[in-house]
Amino acid sequence: MLLTELKQKLDSFPQVKLLWGATPIVRAKNLSKETGVELYIKRDDLTGLALGGNKTRKLEFIMGEALEKGCDTVITAGAVHSNHVLQTAAAAKKLGLDAVLVLRGKEENKGNLLMDRIINAEVRIYDVETSRELKDYMEEIAEELAERGKKPLIIPVGGSNPTGVLGYLRAAAEIVGQSNSMGLEFDYVVTPTSSGGTQTGILLGLKLLEPKIKALGIGVGDPREELLDDVGRLIKETAEILNVDEGIVSRDELEACTIDGYGFGGYGTVVREVIDLIKYIAGQEGFYLDPVYTGKGFYGLMDMIRKQVIPPGSKVLFVHTGGLGGIFQYEDIIAGML
Repeated sequence: MLLTELKQKLDSFPQVKLLWGATPIVRAKNLSKETGVELYIKRDDLTGLALGGNKTRKLEFIMGEALEKGCDTVITAGAVHSNHVLQTAAAAKKLGLDAVLVLRGKEENKGNLLMDRIINAEVRIYDVETSRELKDYMEEIAEELAERGKKPLIIPVGGSNPTGVLGYLRAAAEIVGQSNSMGLEFDYVVTPTSSGGTQTGILLGLKLLEPKIKALGIGVGDPREELLDDVGRLIKETAEILNVDEGIVSRDELEACTIDGYGFGGYGTVVREVIDLIKYIAGQEGFYLDPVYTGKGFYGLMDMIRKQVIPPGSKVLFVHTGGLGGIFQYEDIIAGML
């Protein structure tokens, strides 16, 4: 598919403007010298909404859909440290909508949870093990609001539905356009992956536009089979709304490009190896990774480079999906590891 064709398809969907503009691609000079690969960072932590991050891209389309449907409230869910939840609240407030945040975890006024409250979103916290278990609570809240005459829209965990995926199809197009203008031909584009929307958009977008680029998603601790099923479903459903061949990414391809082994005990775990890496990268390149997503994703990337799974001399783009608030959500644990 031509770049202009994909852009035209994306422009046809309801959307709002939330990003400041295209996020920069910057060369990690010191790490490139150290690792023997040409390493670049796509700074999607600099999207401009709340503390920034990848969810802003998804929300441009999700909030566009909410407004088109005449919704006055959005309901979404995640862990108390959720970047998606914070950005959803910020987008809703910016657009004059109410937001109900359905969270799991420890109720502490710190990190993203504190930011949720500063922005005056409605917060409800439940004692469950995984964010998937919050779906029933969201549906109950939607019924409660509807009975009061409100018109709510439920947004899934991570904004990972076909509408949200459109945001990362646009990111894939942005990456291709930027790399062309910079004279770069990337061999790999690497993202952390959890709820699957970002991985789906990058994978499907590059498959349509630049199939020679390998799009790798590094899991951050969710069960592998659940992640593969989620991304497979999102690929099928997103391809359908784009009217492209749903078999464009096979299950075998998806399994090969979904990298496991860097979850360190499960989603949301904070471990010394990742904190040591965050500290090192900050000292080398002057930017911060987070302990839940990008730290684990970058750890996996560095390990694959070290093991030459990614060969020397490769041109690699790592998508920094944000998550700065996670550092402050877990500041006590992190401080003890420094």
